[in-house]
Amino acid sequence: MKTKVFNNFEEKLEDLEKTITDCNEIIISDEPLSFVYDNANFLTKSFLISLCGYLETYLKDALEVLIIDYNDRITRENFPYNLVRWSIENKDKSDSKVQSLLDKKKARFEDLSIKLKKKDLDAFISGNPFRTKEIFTMFGINLDELEYYNENKDSVNQIITKRNNILHHNDDASDLSNQDILEYTYQIRTYCKKLDEQVDIRITNRQHCI
Repeated sequence: MKTKVFNNFEEKLEDLEKTITDCNEIIISDEPLSFVYDNANFLTKSFLISLCGYLETYLKDALEVLIIDYNDRITRENFPYNLVRWSIENKDKSDSKVQSLLDKKKARFEDLSIKLKKKDLDAFISGNPFRTKEIFTMFGINLDELEYYNENKDSVNQIITKRNNILHHNDDASDLSNQDILEYTYQIRTYCKKLDEQVDIRITNRQHCI
């Protein structure tokens, strides 16, 4: 199984791969289009930027699905907000007064719910695998326990760093080829597939999956 989010992500990657392949064929043809030939480096950099953008979009969309799914489950059970907050903040075992834990300013007569929206993820979404590990931790997913993540986090980070150098440091990326981007696409697809497996097993509403 995989999420619909990952399926959409794969379709974008397939379109990107086709575009890169078509571009390569034009460049090596006997009479290449001047625009493509003269701007080959610019196009290659654009492909890398698109690839990393697709990765970050996948991460954001996948975590949004988890927020929705978790919230559906929580609200369906009608857990009292104050009771859950009491459990979380009950650090001083010697103080038995409820009011010391739940003052009037913080007490809510409502059921527990997750109030996070998709836009709240923006500041935390990054293609950087180490930042991805941090945000996944907030969803109860420990990527340190995922073998593929540990074996490939550095190579994925190198791809993101190369993208960042192009965007923020005007790196001409003269050592970058379209073939490199195709190889990066394979790496990113496999990396996200492993992440998606962790997302998929936590989703109860299978309408989000295929």
